[in-house]
Amino acid sequence: MSDVQTTIFGYVGGEIAFSEGGARGDHATFRVGSTPRLFDKNNGGWRDGETIWSTVSCWRALAGNVKTSVHVGDPVVVIGKRRVNSWQDESGEKREREFVDAITVCHDLARGTSVFRKTPRTLERAEEPDQLSRMLDAAEQSTVTAEDTDNASGDDVAA
Repeated sequence: MSDVQTTIFGYVGGEIAFSEGGARGDHATFRVGSTPRLFDKNNGGWRDGETIWSTVSCWRALAGNVKTSVHVGDPVVVIGKRRVNSWQDESGEKREREFVDAITVCHDLARGTSVFRKTPRTLERAEEPDQLSRMLDAAEQSTVTAEDTDNASGDDVAA
């Protein structure tokens, strides 16, 4: 069986819904709106097409990183697998909901800038809200940059 992988370019349309733990780990969902630009031959200009809304589902570490990094209105690129949830409602009618099971989510750098902070590999669940921020700040401070390494050699050469 092969999966259908898709890439979505769009804007985050609502708050990130996040839940901790569970059988599959942390989970985050959000909606992405994507509006195509179409050339209108009749008036010789561009116009907006109909906005397509997609639900994005993220699991485990990706869920936590999305919760911390992605906000309403952010331009994002989502790569994932198309999935369908099927169930029967109270009246016995079959229902379906299509969503994207995200493999990666990132800011669309063609539309703005972003700052990347690497998440530590062994991250314990935060017992207090600021624990993750403190861990990330500590990791940033302990990182040696190439400039620091060059200056440490004592070879200050003017270009």
